[in-house]
Formats: sequence, structure tokens, C-alpha cells
Amino acid sequence: MSAETDDSGVLRSILPPEQVDRAFETCDNHGWKLLVAGAVVGVLPPLLGLEAGYFMTVLTEMYLFGVLALSWDIVGGQTGYPSFGNMAFFGIGAYTTAILTKDFAVAFPLAFLSAGVVATAFALIIGLIVLRLRGHYFAIATLGVLLAAQQVSRNLSITGGASGKILLQTPPGEVFYYVFLGILVLEAAVIYYLSSTRFGFVLNAIRDDEAKATAMGFNTTYYKTAAWGLAALFTGAAGGAYGLFNTFINPQTAYNAAWNVELIAMALLGGSGTVVGPIIGAFGLHTVIEIVESYAVGWQLVLLGLAIIGTVIAIPEGIVGALREYASEMDYYERGGMAATDETDAEPSDDGAPTGGDPQ
Repeated sequence: MSAETDDSGVLRSILPPEQVDRAFETCDNHGWKLLVAGAVVGVLPPLLGLEAGYFMTVLTEMYLFGVLALSWDIVGGQTGYPSFGNMAFFGIGAYTTAILTKDFAVAFPLAFLSAGVVATAFALIIGLIVLRLRGHYFAIATLGVLLAAQQVSRNLSITGGASGKILLQTPPGEVFYYVFLGILVLEAAVIYYLSSTRFGFVLNAIRDDEAKATAMGFNTTYYKTAAWGLAALFTGAAGGAYGLFNTFINPQTAYNAAWNVELIAMALLGGSGTVVGPIIGAFGLHTVIEIVESYAVGWQLVLLGLAIIGTVIAIPEGIVGALREYASEMDYYERGGMAATDETDAEPSDDGAPTGGDPQ
């Protein structure tokens, strides 16, 4: 018996493939119920006595990163266009809310909604240009959009320039906990719904082979721009809430370069092209980063780099994708692969007939 077989047996005993397959089947059949259950669980901590402080802040940031990772995945995972400029929408949303609430005394709910609208409008205009590019050209162009947005914010007086804006009159932390949770639940619901519609199918067709999607008569630029705008809507809304949650905003925090990498790593780690994968990646990686920040300050970026390298090498499909592949491979092995192996490996008898395998 080979070492590979031994490893497979140990893995099967720890994580039975039939249970993994059953879990995915349950999720597929009861997606909406699970989404509602997750929302209910998210609402409970403050109701059960969790007060504003470190743990509520960590949970709030987990929801925030869940939104950012899921938003990136709309374009990067579902459509196959890896963007390096999503934090531009975040920064635009953050500055929109900060300017409206501080300089024009607009109420937070209206300013918050305006942040998503402004970010979406910006994305639609820019998307008509950059989404005509593909591959690394598109990635570089989106990075240029991010750098340009950051520099513009640094030079405008209404944004506070390089000094930024201090925001003192903000809602309590509990409000932002529910705001980020609400954005995440709403975004997950929208993407889950769209994944079973024509819109979602076309996005996946673009990812798999855009030339064929175009040949089938789809206006791929329209679908890509719509996906880009949808990602900007949720990212901008998250940025709009974050500005007041952080009580301070400047070009470095609004267009955080480290976060720009983190949200991509989270989506890839959990499993891009899925609904739950980016959320799992965001929750898991952010938890690990928080632990590192508590016990090994200064090593966060090292951890982030290792997470990216490890994901690309070990599990390029992400956690969700790797588990699906594991379950499907074992199912094939048990149903068809084993039979095929037995017939191939069977030794012939003296009269030339095989001694193993099913009789024909």
C-alpha cells in the first residue's frame, strides 16, 4: 500500500467525503434558510450583552471585510476580472459620508446611502473605459484608478487634503455593528439570488470564455459594467459607514493599500466564485490577523504574504473549492473509479480471462 493511499485513508477518516458532499447538498438546497439563520446569529451578540469594546469592534470589522471580499469576488471571482482598484470605491464612499455629515450637516442615513450611489456612479463611468481591457492590462488599469483617486483626495481642500477629516459626532459603535452586518447579509442575498439568474450565468460565461459569450450574442461590456457597479455599490456603502465608525478619514485609511491586498487574499482563501467562500476567508483571515496583531505586532504583512503564497500553491480553488473537489473525487473513486481500477489491474488467468473485476 502506497503512502498516498495511507494519507487518503487518514483524511477520509477525519473528514468523510460523503459528509462533505452531504453538507454541500444541504447548503445548495437550503441556501435561503441558512442565510436567514446566519443573519439571526449575527444579530444576537449585542442582544445577549456584548457591549461596545474590543470584541464588538473585531466582529464589526469581520463583517466589513466580508463585504469587501464578497464585493471583489463579484468582478474578480464571478466574472474573472481581477481588480486591484476596489478600495477606490471604498475611499470615495468614506469621503462622501464624511463631507456630507461634517460640512453639510446631512444625517448619517442619507449620507450613508449617498456614499453607495456616488461610488456606483464613479464605477460606471470608469468601467466603460477599463472594462474593455483584459487580463493584466485590466488589473494594472484598476490599480491606476486607485492611485489616481487617492492622489485627488490628497489634493482637494474639501477632503481635508493629506491631513484628512476628524469626525466626532458619530453614532454609537453598536449602530455600525448592525450596519455592516446588514450590508453583508443584503449583499450575500443579492449575489445568491443573481447566481441562479441569467445575469449570474452570463458573468460565469465571461469568466470561462468571454469570446464564446460574445459569440453567443451577449453584450459582455454591459454585464461586466453592471457587475462592476454592483461591487462599487456595496464597497462604497461600506466605506461610507467606515469613515464615521473610525471617526477619522485620510488618504491612507480611505485607500488602505494593505486592505486592498487583504480583501483579495480573503476571497481567494475562502474560494472565489462562490457566495460563502469570500465570507469564510474574510472571517478566518481577519481572526488570524487580529491574533498576530495582539501577540506579534509588525508581522501582519508577513502573514498576509504567506497566506497568499500558501493559497495559490496549496489550494488555488480556495477552501470551498478544495472541499468540493475532494468530495467529488472521492465520489468518483467509490462509484466508478474503483471499478475501473479493478478491471485494469486484474491479472489474466491461464486461459487469458481476467481474474478480477465484474463478469461481463
